[in-house]
Formats: sequence, structure tokens, C-alpha cells
Amino acid sequence: MSRDLVKAMAWAIVAAFLFAFMFMLPKLVSDAVPPLQVAFLRYFAGFMTILPFFLGTYGPRESVAQVVGPAKRRLNLMHALRASCGVASVAFGTYAVTHIPLANAQSIAMTNGVFAVLLAATFLRERLTLPDIGAGIVCLSGAVIVAGPDPGAPSWISLGALAALLQAFAWGAEVVFLRFAAVNDTPQRTLTLVNGSACLGLLLLTAWLWERLPLHDLLILLAMGPLAIVGQYCNIRAFRMAETAKLVPIKYSGLVFAALLGLVFFDEWPRPAAIAGAAMICGGALYLARHKPVQAAARVRP
Repeated sequence: MSRDLVKAMAWAIVAAFLFAFMFMLPKLVSDAVPPLQVAFLRYFAGFMTILPFFLGTYGPRESVAQVVGPAKRRLNLMHALRASCGVASVAFGTYAVTHIPLANAQSIAMTNGVFAVLLAATFLRERLTLPDIGAGIVCLSGAVIVAGPDPGAPSWISLGALAALLQAFAWGAEVVFLRFAAVNDTPQRTLTLVNGSACLGLLLLTAWLWERLPLHDLLILLAMGPLAIVGQYCNIRAFRMAETAKLVPIKYSGLVFAALLGLVFFDEWPRPAAIAGAAMICGGALYLARHKPVQAAARVRP
């Protein structure tokens, strides 16, 4: 094993922990906080974290041209679409972790790879084989096992589990848009535009349902932004040093971190069925990631 691969795996493990920790934070505050308000605070804090690096890279004058220049309009649209998917992912994820065990929510959310492959096949016309379809069925079946039956829910599946599944779909769509942007834009500009456009879109939506929060809760939710930015930076460092297929298994260490965090902070012990379902999710998703990665879109001319 090369030193670069070891370093890349270390970066990926840190990223997996940071994202598991980030999605735990809303569970530490009242579940009465609207999920869209949580999403706004996360993206606002993320925008304020990345903005100094964006200005430092391009300078104040060039930064304006980088945002409003006509040559950047198509990329800006892709960033706005990705931001919309990201907002939905955070909002649904917030609802999920505040209503079902943290490990269950994260396990279901990890089916995002299945939805990314399906969306890529639909819109990018990537070919699916029977083994690909079988792996997707195994992955989604694992999500069904993790999701229910819930004895405490009024129906077979709880709303929290359904929210986690919707989070996975939004997350998968975000991956497709990310693949397009990855080869056409810089990380600083990508993160700035995504976080900034998410803030603008959420500002009007959250203004009328805003809940006043204690300073303690506000600081907890604002911490989601820097954690997300640092986690994304760790992923960038990791995938620059090693192939995607070699690092994908590390991504699922986030399930272990989520289970440990749920156990330490909330005394949530995973059910045997949930463990089995999580194993099915990992197995199916790992096959898809190794044999059917979502391809990056072709580079566009400015």
C-alpha cells in the first residue's frame, strides 16, 4: 500500500467522521426548530467560512467577475441546482435525525449512490446492466429493513425514515451536479456559489417561520457550516491522492461513526435488523460505486 493511498484514506476517514458529526448536531437541539432554518444556518455559516478563501484566491475585483461574468452563467445554474438539492438534503436529513436513531438515518441516507446512478442513467444516458440493477435492489431492500417496521409509528414506515429516503434522493441528485462542476470549476468558486445561492434561496423561505433560538442552540447549528466545508476539503484532498474506487469503502465508515455517536450522545443501541440492513446497503452501494461510478460530465467551454 502506497503512502499516498494511506494519506488519502486518512483524509477520507476524517471527512466521514466530520459529516457524521455534522448531521448529529441538529439532534442536540429542539426538534421544534424548522428544518429549513437549520439548513439556512448551515449554509450561511458555510458561506461565511469559504468566502475569505474565495476573496483571497481571486481578489475583490476579480471575484465580482467570477460571480456575474456571462461566461459563468451555465456553471452558476448548475451550482444553483446543486444548492437546491443540498438544501433539500440537509432539511430532510435534519428531520430524519430528530425523529429516528442517528445510525438508522445515516444508513438510509447512504442509498444516495443508487439514486445517483439512476439519475445518471436517466439524464446522462449511462447504461445499466442486470448486476447494477440487482445491486441497487439489494441496497434499497436494506434501506427498507432499516426503515421499518417501526412499532412506535402510526404506519408501517415512520416519517423520519421517509425523510431519510428523500434525503438520499436529493443527495444523489447533488452528486450528479457535483460531477459536472468538478471538472469545470475551482473548489473555492464551487463552494462559494453553492453555499451563497443556498443562503439566498432560503432567506425568503425561512423569514416567516423563523424561531428564536437560545445562543447555545444557535452556535451548535452554525457549527454545521464550518464542519461541512472542512469535510469537503478533506474529501478533495483524499480524491486528489487516490482513485475513487479505492476510497469509496472508507465513505461507509460514516455509518460506524454515526452508530458510535448515537450510542455515546443519545444511548441509541442499533437493532439487529438495522445492522443487517446497513450491511445490505453497504454491499449494494459498494458494488455500484466500484462497477458503475457516476462519470464526470465533459468539460464545457467558457
